[in-house]
Amino acid sequence: MTETDTSATIKRMDDFLQLQMLVARFARAVDTRDSAELSTILTPDVAMELMPDTRIDSREALAGMLRDDLTWASTMHYMSNVVPHAQGNRAIIHANATAVHVSRDGVNKHFDLGARYTFTAVREDGVWLLARVQIEPVWVSGDDQNTHNAS
Repeated sequence: MTETDTSATIKRMDDFLQLQMLVARFARAVDTRDSAELSTILTPDVAMELMPDTRIDSREALAGMLRDDLTWASTMHYMSNVVPHAQGNRAIIHANATAVHVSRDGVNKHFDLGARYTFTAVREDGVWLLARVQIEPVWVSGDDQNTHNAS
């Protein structure tokens, strides 16, 4: 292996880890309702789509929704099978999520969701940011308090 090959391999591994960490940071910011942290990992014109019919455009709108969420007392998003595919300064990241949404009416009332996430990330000034978050619900359980639609 040449020095060039080694450098390219290290770069690919670094991108892979940074993109996996980006997904983890996203989930943690959502669960801790840390709108400031969320804002640091999103492009200004980020779009989030909750299939089939909900769309939120812009970093400010997404962070504001998180900050002002009065529906759930708490959430926990377990992200798994996080597989990034980087091509230059753009990446697609596929992940699965199991999310628990605890009602403000108590911990015995919750809504659970299994979903496939597709993230689009872009590298700006050497930093990976999320430009798009697409959420495709696969299954649901419990009372969603009219916030999700899944088949």
